[in-house]
Amino acid sequence: MKTPFQYKGVHSCDAVVLCCIDFRFWRETMKFVEEELGIKSYDFPKMPGAAKAINDCQGETDVPLQCIGVPCDLHHVEKIVIVNHADCGAYGGSKEFSGDDEAEQKFHEVQLKSAKEKILKYYDKEVILVYAKLVDEGENIEFILI
Repeated sequence: MKTPFQYKGVHSCDAVVLCCIDFRFWRETMKFVEEELGIKSYDFPKMPGAAKAINDCQGETDVPLQCIGVPCDLHHVEKIVIVNHADCGAYGGSKEFSGDDEAEQKFHEVQLKSAKEKILKYYDKEVILVYAKLVDEGENIEFILI
């Protein structure tokens, strides 16, 4: 199979978007990034827990920070987007919060802010934090900017 390559000669993009590997969220995350944030070209690494992966790093050479560093250094991104989501297995899922959606969101906000602080030690870029919240009894995802 052949398909046209739209990036011939292009070696830079607008952002790196780090999200969780969870298959339930990545398509909607892409739609949010493109339609709501207006970011059309981005690297899209996925690590368990997204912010958790960054927070667990011991140094710049750890793989999660390299997933940020390579796009910054090689693709000249201007923005770093980190997306955490509700019911994330890397954090033990929603059951860890005994059904308290507000407590779960606040926990993820802290995790996201901590990851931002760590990233800013290495890269002087705009960092956008997002929490993907399950709403309407799990029928929809609401993306919340932190």
